[in-house]
Amino acid sequence: MNNAIIRQATKDDVPAINNILNYAIINTNYNLNEKPRSLNMAYEWYDRHRDENYPVFVVEVNGRVEGWASLSHFRAYSGYDSTAEVSVYVSKNFRHKGLGTLLVTELERAAKRFHMLIAVITDNNTASLSLHSRCGFAPMCTFRELAKKNNEYVDITFMTKRINKK
Repeated sequence: MNNAIIRQATKDDVPAINNILNYAIINTNYNLNEKPRSLNMAYEWYDRHRDENYPVFVVEVNGRVEGWASLSHFRAYSGYDSTAEVSVYVSKNFRHKGLGTLLVTELERAAKRFHMLIAVITDNNTASLSLHSRCGFAPMCTFRELAKKNNEYVDITFMTKRINKK
């Protein structure tokens, strides 16, 4: 998309980031939270990412945030410090326009300190599975009926991409 701008998120972007996330929480099984995230929780999430040096990017189209992506702790054990979990969300009206690819590419540029990136994706989220595959992530395993949302069991696929060979 020619008029898309990728940049680091600022605190002013948190409401837009949260709106995009909450749409996914309410309307899909792609995010396994069952209740929308409050704006206060979103600010805490943003501050934690900033304080721990985990990047958060937004993509703007015509001056409006239409997507975001972040890296996060994969698990809270020191042995996983070389791995980061990828999150990518694009607003409903801008899906399938290349914004997700732009965001993943920017995350990879910012991920040089990590050895491995991991995406944890519900199997009904075929757009995300396809996006990560196009960006060089490989499916490592699928856990059948690992989670439940909206009274429906959901399969979860882990996809990984090695960033540094060391």
